[in-house]
Amino acid sequence: MLSAIFLALAALTAVGAGQAVAQPISEAPISTAQIGENCANIGNGDVCIRISDPYEGLNVDITVWYDKHAGPPATIRLRYGGARVGYDEGAFTISAGEVRGYIWRRVWLVNGCYHGQIMTGPPPNYTPIINGGYVCV
Repeated sequence: MLSAIFLALAALTAVGAGQAVAQPISEAPISTAQIGENCANIGNGDVCIRISDPYEGLNVDITVWYDKHAGPPATIRLRYGGARVGYDEGAFTISAGEVRGYIWRRVWLVNGCYHGQIMTGPPPNYTPIINGGYVCV
């Protein structure tokens, strides 16, 4: 099922001044070559993370997505956290049956564990943070 999701989802991001910028996974193919991928059920859906194989030195693509299975619509933010932190481009509302995510291209790989995370709550901080799947490198 995840491979079907990845065939349907895609992304493109740019690299800013040392900080990878996230964009929705809807514009360019996501690499299937990977260091690891992991999902965790958070009660009403799965929060997943994928880290691509390194390229151009130690650059990787990090993809985080939320596959919402149940519950009322929720306004959230996505990010990856751990050895480095990357934030999506802003809050969005997701409903049951939807899959939404972001990809960060050309993230410099640092050893450690990376978690796919959902930020909930009121703006501007959207805390607390709920951890989903994780990949350690």
